[in-house]
Amino acid sequence: MNQDGRPVVLTIDDDQAVRESLANFLEDFGYGVLQAGDGQQGLEVFAANRPDLILVDLRMPRMDGLQVLAKVRELSPQTPIMVVSGAGDIRDVVEALRRGAWDYLVKPIQDMNILLHSVETCLERARLQRQNREYQQSLEESLEKLHRTQKEMIQSAKMAALGDLVAGVAHEVNTPIGVSVTAASFLSERTRQLRELYEKGDMKRSDLEKYLALAEESSGSVLSNLERAAELVQSFKKVAADQSSEEKRAFEMKNYLEQILLSLRPQFKRTPHQVRMQCPDDLILDSYPGAIMQIMTNLIMNSLIHGFADGRPGEISINVESAGEKVLLTYRDTGMGMDREQKERIYDPFYTTTRGSGGTGLGMNIVYNLVTQTLRGSILLETSPGQGVVFMLTLPKDPDRAAALSETPS
Repeated sequence: MNQDGRPVVLTIDDDQAVRESLANFLEDFGYGVLQAGDGQQGLEVFAANRPDLILVDLRMPRMDGLQVLAKVRELSPQTPIMVVSGAGDIRDVVEALRRGAWDYLVKPIQDMNILLHSVETCLERARLQRQNREYQQSLEESLEKLHRTQKEMIQSAKMAALGDLVAGVAHEVNTPIGVSVTAASFLSERTRQLRELYEKGDMKRSDLEKYLALAEESSGSVLSNLERAAELVQSFKKVAADQSSEEKRAFEMKNYLEQILLSLRPQFKRTPHQVRMQCPDDLILDSYPGAIMQIMTNLIMNSLIHGFADGRPGEISINVESAGEKVLLTYRDTGMGMDREQKERIYDPFYTTTRGSGGTGLGMNIVYNLVTQTLRGSILLETSPGQGVVFMLTLPKDPDRAAALSETPS
């Protein structure tokens, strides 16, 4: 584009009459035109000006059109190139297209409207490709940020804080981004319409004033919504970063589970539900109590919110057994249970059946990662509609020792 926003076309042809004819025609339709008399000069003009489109002849001194085509493809693959040549042999056409030409017109061009249509088509195709690249890059950056934020939350966020502060990353971030995309698309369409009026010479002062008002409103909407999205991402990252990492220590499993149940008592003391726990008195773990607290807290809250959603009295039972160097923890509730889809997707990040009621869809994904990564254990689920849930956790008494043994060659 030149300074006034018009597309710039570079014509490379050793026939000055042809160059002048093409330039005059394209300038009449609002294009800026650069000229070069051979391939070498054409590359120099291209490097200095980076035109939006190149029209190149095949037969030229010093450097022919195919060589120009190859060099431009190397320097700027996204720049469209049209071959306009008197060499109409089918082999020339095939070779030019094989090397990346976007179109091939044979001189002399009998109908200049064909040239105009081809130029407009190539520029529109280039514009769409550019928009697609920009959109893809933006999407990849957004996904990268989202995955990084999710990973940070999974690794270090405490479920008690996450449940209050996160209302669903995907839903919350997509809302302002969706509004921004809509506003930007609307502005793009109005820009195209104004450009058409301008090129036809039909644009009035009122048209420009309406467009400026619309542009100001749309850009303001895009900016405010993108700022909102950025604030959401940053807040989620801050939540994850603010969580203190739990240290490994030796602790009595029964006493620690009793402390967890005591801390959760306000959540179910006014409900008809009962919680029962069985665990050996002398069971000692050298593990990460913070991870166990998050796991148990989330399982119990899931039962209270989802399992007992029908209001009927329910029961939660927690049974812990020692099995050599491992601990078998069975968590059971008598709630509503899950169907096949819920069971298959329960560990997926951001999957929840209560999005509109504050569900985040992060809880069970965090549980799974804590069990399998932090505690080096495994988790299995048995459930069916109306039959409650049973989570069976197998946890090493010393996760670090279990990890070291698994990495030692047999």
